[in-house]
Amino acid sequence: MELNLFLSITIFGIGIVIMVLKRDLMIKLIGLGIVETAVTLSFVIVSHNGPLPPILTLPIDRVDPLPQAMIITSIVVGFAVLSLSLVFVVYLSSVYHTTDSYKLQKRIKKDEQ
Repeated sequence: MELNLFLSITIFGIGIVIMVLKRDLMIKLIGLGIVETAVTLSFVIVSHNGPLPPILTLPIDRVDPLPQAMIITSIVVGFAVLSLSLVFVVYLSSVYHTTDSYKLQKRIKKDEQ
């Protein structure tokens, strides 16, 4: 389990590095998607009980639905955030004709003055 959690943290770090170091907004959105995938993967790793199915490892006769609900909610929220961010990037690129964050910042400051 430690190796899996290490890989999840590594994927999370790769996504953060992409979001911080890249200038293009579309690449930043890809980094955001990688971060959200790493968070979902870490939920799955932490909620994993072992080699047996969850119904056999719990002392009661049913499966705990909380980890499943959290993972599904994480996937839905991640999809909504990425979709809305993509809409904003498409709008900005149609108005300012670039997806470079530095150029966008300069053009927006120029338009405000």
